[in-house]
Parts: sequence; C-alpha cells; structure tokens
Amino acid sequence: MSARQAPERPFDLAHLMRMERLAFAAKVRMARAVAGLSQSELAARIGMTQRSIHKLEQGGTEPRRATVATLERLWREQGIEFEDLVDGGVRVIVRAAAFETALPARRPRGRPQGALGQVPPAAFRA
Repeated sequence: MSARQAPERPFDLAHLMRMERLAFAAKVRMARAVAGLSQSELAARIGMTQRSIHKLEQGGTEPRRATVATLERLWREQGIEFEDLVDGGVRVIVRAAAFETALPARRPRGRPQGALGQVPPAAFRA
C-alpha cells in the first residue's frame, strides 16, 4: 500500500506578501503602544500622516523601504527590537530604556472625572 501524499499547494506570492504586510502591521502597532505614541505622534516623528500610519497598521498598504528603515531606526532608538521566528511568528524584545523614554500615559478623553477617577452620578453634578 503506498502512502498518500498531501496535494502540493501552489506558491501564492500575493498571499505571502499579504502575510508580510500583516506581520509588519503588528510590529508597528506593538512598537507604537510600547513607545506610548498615538498614530499622529508617530506620524509626526517620521514625516508621515496619521492616515498613512493607520493604513500601515491595518496591513492595507505595502510600506516603502525608506519607511521601514525609518521605523526600524526609531524602534532601535526606543529600545524595541523584533526577531522574526522560523515559524512565521515574531519575538519582541523591549529594553529597559524603552520604558524610560516612553511618554507618560495620556489623559482619557471625555467627561472630567471625580477625585477617585469616577464620573459622579448625575444627581451629584452641579
């Protein structure tokens, strides 16, 4: 009895490129979160628009080589490194310096909060 072989899947370049874009998008989102930057703040630092950063983070656009190089340089300066794994995953290394240079947490938008960080009930508002 002969062993059954799995049918070979044809090489799909479009699929491979989409997976690469999604992996890069995850790196951008993760590094931005660690650095404590908004999309607008990151965009201003690297000379792009907020909309361009959004598209990169969604994997909807192929980044230019210059953009990738600029982001990688910024990540190194921030103490954030990525290691591509053989199984297609990514390992993130965050150096202690990244926590020292990260911006302080932004104040949440919306209504002002009370002393304990809670929104007072309507009956107690002036």
